[in-house]
Amino acid sequence: MKPKRSAMPAKSKSAAQRRPAPSAARPEAVPAKVVKIARRLESVAREIKDADDFVEHVAGLAKRYRREHALRIGDAQAELRQSLRAFHKHASALAEWLEQANNGKATAIERKAFDALGTKLYGSPVLARSASTQALDWLTRASAAADATAAQIKQGGADDALRIAAEGLRATFEHHKLKLAAGTDKKPGDAVRLLCAIAREAGETVDPAAAKAALKETNRPAAAA
Repeated sequence: MKPKRSAMPAKSKSAAQRRPAPSAARPEAVPAKVVKIARRLESVAREIKDADDFVEHVAGLAKRYRREHALRIGDAQAELRQSLRAFHKHASALAEWLEQANNGKATAIERKAFDALGTKLYGSPVLARSASTQALDWLTRASAAADATAAQIKQGGADDALRIAAEGLRATFEHHKLKLAAGTDKKPGDAVRLLCAIAREAGETVDPAAAKAALKETNRPAAAA
């Protein structure tokens, strides 16, 4: 009989094999997007209330002020006026064309063109009259509105940016339980100083009297306790 072979000892696992499988990598938390704020503005804000959430609210107001200010004062303002003028020009021309087509002489070329267009659209120029009358009314009013809006923007809408910031600042003070006092001409209140600093951060100089007037005009009711 063949002698029984002794059982071979099991091979020991290597250190790498003994290590537990690495756990799945956890996704890193995405940090919240922080609105940037200029140091000088942050300094003024922290003098009033040294709290991160208050400074964050002020940063948001400054960002909104810059956007509104740029829309009305910068290149965007010029582009907006140009677009409104283009609309006014074309709307006025089309309104004049429709006026000639509807109320001009029977021999007017606009009337003949409108009849051909109405026949193509509705099968009869008569059916096109009602729709064109409504379009003429809208174009006339829209053209006048575009002209008035362009003139308004040309006069400068910086006051709108100041008003919007003042409304937001009043709401922010109410939210943080801060007293919104105007102060005096020699010693402006905290809200007035902060509003001037917000405007300055956008590259505009607003005197305390204008800031005080903007805050007064907001006239928001006091926040409920």
